[in-house]
Amino acid sequence: VDDRNTATITSGVSCFTIIGMDSEEFPELPKITDADTIKMPQELLKSMIRQTLFAVADSTAKPIHQGSLFKIENGNLDVVSVDGYRLALRREAINYANNTEFVVPGKTLSEVLKLLKDSEGEVEICPSRRHILFRIDNYTVISALLEGEFLDYKSALPKDKKTEVTVSTRTMIESVERVSLLITDRLKSPVRCVIGEDTVKLFCTTTMGRATDQISAEISGDQLEIGFNNKYLLDALRAAETDEVRLQLGGPISPMLVLPKEGDAFSFLVLPVRLRSEM
Repeated sequence: VDDRNTATITSGVSCFTIIGMDSEEFPELPKITDADTIKMPQELLKSMIRQTLFAVADSTAKPIHQGSLFKIENGNLDVVSVDGYRLALRREAINYANNTEFVVPGKTLSEVLKLLKDSEGEVEICPSRRHILFRIDNYTVISALLEGEFLDYKSALPKDKKTEVTVSTRTMIESVERVSLLITDRLKSPVRCVIGEDTVKLFCTTTMGRATDQISAEISGDQLEIGFNNKYLLDALRAAETDEVRLQLGGPISPMLVLPKEGDAFSFLVLPVRLRSEM
């Protein structure tokens, strides 16, 4: 590098000359000095981000929802994402005594997800008032936090259920994928689910044709017919990462909750689509 910051790179007969910049012009990283350190297994954080990142909003209509809320209360960490059509909540107990909350941009979490391992190892999370720092092995990720009022997710989760369906996650995904073959970016149509006695019938109709399928399930409560955006329904089912899921429904126009077969480690809310009567 010469005194004009021009770098020359040579390798054998190859030679590159690249114009550089003065290092003094590189932006100074924010100093995070007032933050407590939250420690947790890398594998756990990776799972929590992976199961909620799909519901982060793409729209700039409400910038706060372009990130995921991290809320620590009474030793439990909730990671929450919402985009106006669906909500993803993942909950785990962690070893941290204080109560705090902050919103991390989805783009930052996408990069953190790439660095986290599925094996043993610890990640350190240091949130300050405006920034957050992740220490993952030899990597340090620093990001600004999002500011604003996040959705009150606890009140958004439906409390009443009239129907509960326990079904194989893989079987449900494959069935929705089959009836979605007639749906394209140009030909959009909801997936119609008819929940009866021990069966869920799925239908989809577009100008291309009509697809039907049927799967077995354990069903309690009222029979009903409800429609969903196929992408939103598939995203929630794929994020479950369990062999079976519980689907709780309050009626044909009420949101559906996707839960594990036992417990409440995750809760995925999917809004229904109003169905038109078919001839």
